[in-house]
Amino acid sequence: MTRIILPNPPEKPDDIAVSGWRKAVRKQLLAWRSQMDLKCYAQRSAAICAKLADILSVRPNATIGFYWPIQNEIDLRPVISDHIEHGGKAALPIVSGKDQPMVFHDWTQQTEMVPGFARIPEPVGTKAVPIHVMIAPLVGFDGRGYRLGYGGGFFDRTLAAMAVRPLVIGVGFEATRIADIFPHEYDIPVDIILTEAGIRPLSEKANGDFSRAEGASPPCFLSS
Repeated sequence: MTRIILPNPPEKPDDIAVSGWRKAVRKQLLAWRSQMDLKCYAQRSAAICAKLADILSVRPNATIGFYWPIQNEIDLRPVISDHIEHGGKAALPIVSGKDQPMVFHDWTQQTEMVPGFARIPEPVGTKAVPIHVMIAPLVGFDGRGYRLGYGGGFFDRTLAAMAVRPLVIGVGFEATRIADIFPHEYDIPVDIILTEAGIRPLSEKANGDFSRAEGASPPCFLSS
């Protein structure tokens, strides 16, 4: 496994020091990911997709909230498409603006996509749906399940706004594991870490059945 040399952790982990350190770590991890050998990227991605398929196989009726891959993220669309073909459902997030929670909208392979917030493709013409499983991309992560994302806080903000929290799976590469990301008070750990090294359940929710109908969704959907 390629070792990534990261900046030293802050000596005094106050908000300013941690924010600066996170920014530097994020830059290093994204650079590593962008420069990954194509063969290694394909092999690691395939292993992750196979393990995700195992997780979803025991939740065949679940609606999976996932992400559209950017910046050399792991492309989960083949697994999600297979889940749909076997009777499951999927949804992609729509972001209405900065500091707003995401709302997941129904997605299939035929869904029209348009550039949305930060030019990331979003579904158009589909309805908001509750999700049972949320897949969060990992720029980095620590052993407690706290994730380092792109710094916008969208996943944490969305989880905080949900009336019922879904199963949350953090997906990324093993080399991006960090000893401690010094989580902020609003950071929410994932229930499962999934990398090419395996599946790490981190909460009781990881062993539950999340194919039931109640699901979870931001209040703006539940009250509509």
